[in-house]
Amino acid sequence: MSRLVRVVAALCLCALASAPVRAVVDLETSALPDSRLEILVVEIDNCIYCGLFRRDVAPTYKISRRAKTVPMRFIDINAPDVDRLNLTAPIDSVPTVLVVENGRELGRIAGYVGPEIFFHSLGRLLPDSSP
Repeated sequence: MSRLVRVVAALCLCALASAPVRAVVDLETSALPDSRLEILVVEIDNCIYCGLFRRDVAPTYKISRRAKTVPMRFIDINAPDVDRLNLTAPIDSVPTVLVVENGRELGRIAGYVGPEIFFHSLGRLLPDSSP
């Protein structure tokens, strides 16, 4: 049974790898003008795990209550915007989710961790005053 699960998982990753993934700023979920707190997802072109994040995590976040006050946007790791951020450490894996307030990093989730761990970790990173 576990062999079947591994084969199916491998086939899914292969299928995902064949689809091009473009790392661009997602204007639909870009930060609201009044928002000081935001989530930045740092990614790169053709990243399999970035595609998984966009498929498995981002849609659920987008419809959440929290997304109304803490918007999520995507940014390419090579974009000039990344250099302007006040990061606590260099970004060494993608996707990396940054919780940012006024351009200053409050916390991060490095790498793809799946929806359940992502939302649990995000709950610990965001201030209690966030809905």
